[in-house]
Amino acid sequence: MAYSWSAPRKHLCCPVCQDIFRDPVLLACSHSFCNICVLQWWKTKRVRECPICRTVSSNSNPPRNLVLKDLCEVFSLEVESGHFCRLHVEKYQLYCQDHRAPICVVCRDSNDHRDHRFTPLAEAAELQRNVLLPYLGPLREKVKLFREMKVNWEKTDEDIKNQAQDTEEKIREEFEMLRQFLQIEERLRIAALKEEETHKRNLMKDKIAGLTREISALESTIKTIETGLTYDDASFLFKASVLTEEAQRPLPDHPKPVAGALINVAKYLGNMSFSVWCKMKEIVSYTPVILDPNTAHLHIYPSKSLTSLTCGPKQSFAATPERMEQHRSVLGFEGFSSGSHSWDVEVGDSNVWALGVLASDAQRMGDLQSGLWIVRFCNGKFTAFCPSRPACVLPLKDRPQRVRVHLDLNRGRLSFSDLETYTVIHTFTHTFTDTLFPYFNTWHSHPLTILPMKLFVAMTPLLGNTKMKKIII
Repeated sequence: MAYSWSAPRKHLCCPVCQDIFRDPVLLACSHSFCNICVLQWWKTKRVRECPICRTVSSNSNPPRNLVLKDLCEVFSLEVESGHFCRLHVEKYQLYCQDHRAPICVVCRDSNDHRDHRFTPLAEAAELQRNVLLPYLGPLREKVKLFREMKVNWEKTDEDIKNQAQDTEEKIREEFEMLRQFLQIEERLRIAALKEEETHKRNLMKDKIAGLTREISALESTIKTIETGLTYDDASFLFKASVLTEEAQRPLPDHPKPVAGALINVAKYLGNMSFSVWCKMKEIVSYTPVILDPNTAHLHIYPSKSLTSLTCGPKQSFAATPERMEQHRSVLGFEGFSSGSHSWDVEVGDSNVWALGVLASDAQRMGDLQSGLWIVRFCNGKFTAFCPSRPACVLPLKDRPQRVRVHLDLNRGRLSFSDLETYTVIHTFTHTFTDTLFPYFNTWHSHPLTILPMKLFVAMTPLLGNTKMKKIII
């Protein structure tokens, strides 16, 4: 709030304390004083007279001078707001060019500003405003850019939250699938174990029952003979022939140990985790290239498994340095700087697609033409693009359904071939020095799919034997 005060300071000072009025009161003679000053004056004089005109006041509690009180408050605000010189309580009217500060007329005549240069306050302010005005444009532009970046970062923060939630859900889905597989495999193995246990225990129970009957029969014969031996001689001789016949009855065959009676523990526990892992081939796969969704163009939709892509309506994501902006494309998650790498892509009936590699520097700088090697199919025509030469049309008769991309960094070769006919579509020869990322481009809703590879296990003995056993799973 701005004020414009022009009254002399002396009109706002109490005649008794010579300071700005504090809680001023108005006497009957029209003179004003600080309330505390006039009360102290009356107490000292022991009479209620005006300190200026000596008029005796009949009112021991004079009324407040509210108008004067408001004026004093406005003046104090003026002083506090910087419109008045704190030293002399005079309004600033001049600008000292040497001290580069506003001053009052009393300051001008003081020793502190002797022989200094002065400018009227309004002129100095206008000159300084003209100096500052050119800075406003860049500052406003910077604020605009910062606000735009803030909005983008807020959108990025929202994208991070959504990505984390979506990724967590997919992780849980994948592990739930693995848990279900393991639980089913566990139940199958335990069921087979229980079945074998039931069968073998029933077999043993039958054998134990038969052997129990034989034991009972033998013990009965023994008891009969032992009882007959206790008879008196005459009775014993009368039964001797019967007892002898009982004793000479043919004995049962000696029981043989049951082979294979125990549970086949090794069948269930031997290499159990390996056997289960081998069976998992029906639900798991390995893809040599995984798409990086953070690089996907706003029109590109990577699949949940990050192994295929389609083109669709524009999505709303925050702008990030990794995201592809010029081409409707997406990059592989892992870049290659050495070695030999291959990936197979099913392009199917897509009318517009492109496959190849992109240098990391080109992606970072946004200049894709300087680091992009691709073969493009567009409405029946094949074209090869690379940084070192103009685009060339490839004379191909057949339209491939599956394309193999083979990158040999050691030999400096990037080749494309038809997987069905094993025909080479095109080969680039170049000394690659940068890290290269697989590049996938499509303008079609038909998916481009990176095909999984066959898995195998190679086993070698730890000592001596150099033979290797390979199991295709």
